[in-house]
Amino acid sequence: MGVIPEVSIRPVATKMITQPGMAGVVALVGAFDSDEKKLESFNNLTQAQEVFGSDDSVMGCASLKQIFRRDGGASSVICANITTKTGETKETEMTVEKLKSALSSIKGEKFDILFIAAELTEEGMNIVKDFLDESYDLQKPVGTILPLNRDTVAKEQTTAEIFKTGGLYGLIDQQFTVKNKQLSIVESAAYYCGVVAGLKVDQSMTMSELPEVTSITPEYGFSENEDGANLVSAGVSVARCMDRVNQKYVIVNSEQPSGLDLYIERTKDFLIRQIALEEYLGDKNTSNSLTAIRSAIETKKQLFLNTLKLLEDITYNVEKVSNKCVNVYLDTLKFAGVITKINVYVTVEVV
Repeated sequence: MGVIPEVSIRPVATKMITQPGMAGVVALVGAFDSDEKKLESFNNLTQAQEVFGSDDSVMGCASLKQIFRRDGGASSVICANITTKTGETKETEMTVEKLKSALSSIKGEKFDILFIAAELTEEGMNIVKDFLDESYDLQKPVGTILPLNRDTVAKEQTTAEIFKTGGLYGLIDQQFTVKNKQLSIVESAAYYCGVVAGLKVDQSMTMSELPEVTSITPEYGFSENEDGANLVSAGVSVARCMDRVNQKYVIVNSEQPSGLDLYIERTKDFLIRQIALEEYLGDKNTSNSLTAIRSAIETKKQLFLNTLKLLEDITYNVEKVSNKCVNVYLDTLKFAGVITKINVYVTVEVV
């Protein structure tokens, strides 16, 4: 018997293949269209929506769509849900208690970027900073990308100061229009998180184009003492139009409040996570153990310098300080700077 010819498409799970030097695992803390509390990791949007829903009015769901970019976003996302349920009512507001609880639940998890799908108060920002500092102490440093919404530029500069000692990959205080849809500030920060997660760790966003962005709100001025210049100086990741005809928008400067570019912050954290020495805990503290540790670090050094070309040089030292303790000193991590100024000299000759 004859059948009607048709083409049938069915979604299947996506297998993510990541390249060396990528750090695209995002921990997403936010409210979802579900009261599921179990921590789960997903490697595509379809899987995540099956568990946590797809209601764009709930910021965790809306952020998922931006972090999982079709043209190269996060490799996987760990979702920490702060939604609670009272009767039939879902409570999706981010509170200090919910933020602390969610961050506690992901402490020790393996991920690269932390994203909070909510506009945080100063107290919330400081809670995130404390979490980042604790992660660094545990040799699992990560960075965060956050939405920033204050009623004055001066207040945004004050917020940026919280991250003066590091831990930040981006503060976004503008709304991006992507594919003709104006995103909220939270969604815009999630979009930027997706863009960064899809980059190799040694790529800067300074003067890099924001893919598919066709407008931004607000647009800042960048002359001396104008809002844009002040925000860039504070380490906020501000976007501007570079070609209005072709709708090209770029991040002006991805230098963070620490004074280091995004790529340096990411590479530094990536390197520390990669030099994992837990396997030597429990070994006898002998010269053979010290030699093995040095060998492990040297192997990583050659990987970072010669294969991945993530930085210019690393110097280190390993020493026994007691019968139970070994100190490892990463004395110098040498990075190339990011070009932010080019002088062009022109000589005109009339003959």
